[in-house]
Amino acid sequence: MAGPVRAPLRALLAGAVTAAAIAGVALTGTGTGTAHAAGTPLPAQVFAPYVEDRAGDSLSKLASQSGDKYPTMAFLQAAATASSPSPSASSVQVPAIQVQVSPSSGTVTAGSSTTATVSTAIINNGSNTSIAMTVSGVPVGVTASVSPSSVNGSSSAALSVSTLSTVVPGTYTLTVKGTLTGTSATSSATYTLTVTGTATAPACSTASWVGTQVYTGGNTVSWKGHQWSAKWWTLGEEPGTTGQWGVWQDLGTC
Repeated sequence: MAGPVRAPLRALLAGAVTAAAIAGVALTGTGTGTAHAAGTPLPAQVFAPYVEDRAGDSLSKLASQSGDKYPTMAFLQAAATASSPSPSASSVQVPAIQVQVSPSSGTVTAGSSTTATVSTAIINNGSNTSIAMTVSGVPVGVTASVSPSSVNGSSSAALSVSTLSTVVPGTYTLTVKGTLTGTSATSSATYTLTVTGTATAPACSTASWVGTQVYTGGNTVSWKGHQWSAKWWTLGEEPGTTGQWGVWQDLGTC
């Protein structure tokens, strides 16, 4: 096609695309039409290849002529459609439970026991309802447990605390913990246990040891809450002071 001057029609196409935008074509993917002034750059969502024609020809004239033409197309490229928003963190219910102990403290004499009530509640549980109960921080000479050891949903259980006469007097903090089965949801409550003095030794039916009395092998006596048996002849040796290989054998508490 030597000789004729070819001129790009990009501006003309821009005007045609602008007409489509004015008609309500959503160029931004938002569903609302926006007007676009002719002669201004095309929006980022629109692109079109250029076309060349003979100088002075119009599109209608080109369409009516035979021979080679340089057709063009205008493409509308909508912005990517946003995916459905994910639920916000505040709208997602995280499983949670609550554990309480009432009363939250107690005082016992060494050798005695006490109880408290453990209450549980489920705030958000989904399909999980079983709460496993445990107790920690229990000192030597003290036993503590929750019964039942597993409860369902909002419920209650009993905390039982027992002490031996040998436990060192003082104040101890026990921690009662609940764990929602199948989740990481936990809750804890503390119970303050105060142990005082030493429990009074239980009464024994066996005659008490007498320091001035002679005992021979097989004789039994009671002393400081325990029963003792003489292994051989003895006089004035206090039970519990002669050691493992001494004359007195410890038979246990009365």
